[in-house]
Amino acid sequence: MNAHSDKTSAWQAPSSAPASQPADPAPAPTPAATAPERPAQWGWRGRANRVTGGALTLPAKREELVHRAARKRLLRPFSRTMTVVVANPKGGAAKTPAALLAAATLGFHRGGYTLAWDNNETRGTLGMRAEEATHRRTVVDLLRDIDQFLSTPASVGRLSAYLRPQGARFDVLASDDVPGSMDVIDDAAFGKLWTALSRYYRLLVIDTGNNVRAPNWRAATDLADCLVVPTTVQRDVADSGLWMLDHLLRSGRGDLASNAVAVVSCADPRTDPALLDDIVERYRAVVRDVAVIPYDPYVRSGGRIEFDSVAVATRRAWLLACTSIVDSLSLRDQE
Repeated sequence: MNAHSDKTSAWQAPSSAPASQPADPAPAPTPAATAPERPAQWGWRGRANRVTGGALTLPAKREELVHRAARKRLLRPFSRTMTVVVANPKGGAAKTPAALLAAATLGFHRGGYTLAWDNNETRGTLGMRAEEATHRRTVVDLLRDIDQFLSTPASVGRLSAYLRPQGARFDVLASDDVPGSMDVIDDAAFGKLWTALSRYYRLLVIDTGNNVRAPNWRAATDLADCLVVPTTVQRDVADSGLWMLDHLLRSGRGDLASNAVAVVSCADPRTDPALLDDIVERYRAVVRDVAVIPYDPYVRSGGRIEFDSVAVATRRAWLLACTSIVDSLSLRDQE
């Protein structure tokens, strides 16, 4: 079980969890065993290859080759359920779109078994940004019935009554929109939910609120295998994320901070390139990797997000970001 905090809480991870280690990675293929590189599929080269019916086999450019290699790395297996926490205590940091698009990218390319979970301590918006559901059940409803998923091997079908399936092969567990109802999600409640959901999913992507002192925020970071720090190209938003990383370092979670992935979203079509470079470099000095997401008016609109409607450039950027997340998770899995 990947509980990393020494702090005693009302809930303790079961001591009987297996401590299995992943097998040694397979050796790299020899040149003779490596399949020839496919011709270009992107841009004018890809169009020319398709139009000529294979008479032309123009090679892919570097950007496409990087994307192909990243997609292969994205498929790495893990020895247990892995937890990704998306956090920045500043409102307007694009946390919820980041959580949705990370879960969508991971679910789509890795074949499902991925959950986006709204762990906001107040009224989160993950359910509002996700594809529309046919019911209004939330994490509070699941918590009310959680014992049936802890004490007996309940079916996935029974769990799905609380979830909102998405087109990109992932599910959403929404927060409650009734004022004050999320107060029941303390550290003990979060632990029960996490234990139950870990039985059904390979990846948990957890959206968070703005209060680093909230019990459910602390519980999520205690169990995190990888931290994703979203920010826009705004100095105050970026500073908030950096402050949070320092807070985690001073709280004994320097491992989580140094292995984090920062995601810088260009929320304005007129992004200041100098400010963008400055933010990227400041994060690069303290986290494992930094990904930049281009401006996408569809995502920025504030409406519901369907993965196949997201701009191609945005999806490609998120694939690279999620490859960095998988790299971070792989390091944690080997500990």
